[in-house]
Amino acid sequence: MMSNVKTSTHMMSTKQMLCRLWDQVAIRGLWFGVLLCISSFFAVANTRAQPDTPAAALQKEVIDWVAQSQSVDPDKVVLAPLDPRLQVRACSGPLNMDLPFSRPDTVRVRCPQPEWQLYVRVSLPARAPVPPPIQVAPKPSEKRQVLVANMPLRRGMTLNAEHVRLAEMDAQGLPAKVLEQMSQVMYVELLRDVPPDTPLRSQDIRPIILVKRGQMVLMSIGQAQGFQISARVEAQQDGRYGEQIKLKNSDSGRILTGLVKGPNLVQGL
Repeated sequence: MMSNVKTSTHMMSTKQMLCRLWDQVAIRGLWFGVLLCISSFFAVANTRAQPDTPAAALQKEVIDWVAQSQSVDPDKVVLAPLDPRLQVRACSGPLNMDLPFSRPDTVRVRCPQPEWQLYVRVSLPARAPVPPPIQVAPKPSEKRQVLVANMPLRRGMTLNAEHVRLAEMDAQGLPAKVLEQMSQVMYVELLRDVPPDTPLRSQDIRPIILVKRGQMVLMSIGQAQGFQISARVEAQQDGRYGEQIKLKNSDSGRILTGLVKGPNLVQGL
């Protein structure tokens, strides 16, 4: 019986020792897990705190430059992987980028110091096709009847109806202030040479002097179809076609006003 008691006491002591040993192992495992988590956290933090590599910095700058120059979302710009054998050196200054070819899928990157350059392939999002421009039918050209030279005209000539003719021409190509009526070339002289079929302009001509000061001219008063009086008067000034000039009645000495209508011919006002 004493043997059984000793055996039971021995078994209880062994069980207690095993429980204590298990508790120590569990506590040590818990501390090991905590230490492992803390070590992992500092390792990750240390990794994130490390600066970007020259290759990563280059790729970021290329993406930003392409997105800005091509007006696209930076997230849509895809760079081809760099050659793993390529050693990208850090650049002491800003990188210079351009498109050396006609297509925008190749970017040239240059560093001023230390001097190096490389090419990066870029993929951009597809753009919507630009619709073709709407074809607008041309408007029919407007026509105008204008006076053109009927023959070679020389400077200083006094023009008449035989020197010009009416011709239909495109209004778009005509010069400014072209003549359109035959009455516009009555009693005028030419100020420049004009080739045949050339439109005449108002600045190409000027009225000639039809009445000279001191000459006796015929002045008519009234309507040509009705009652009309004519008298000889003295011109007090030179006059061109359509100009008003002063006239003097030699018999009464009265000063009159007349409109020049032709050579030595005026109409009283």
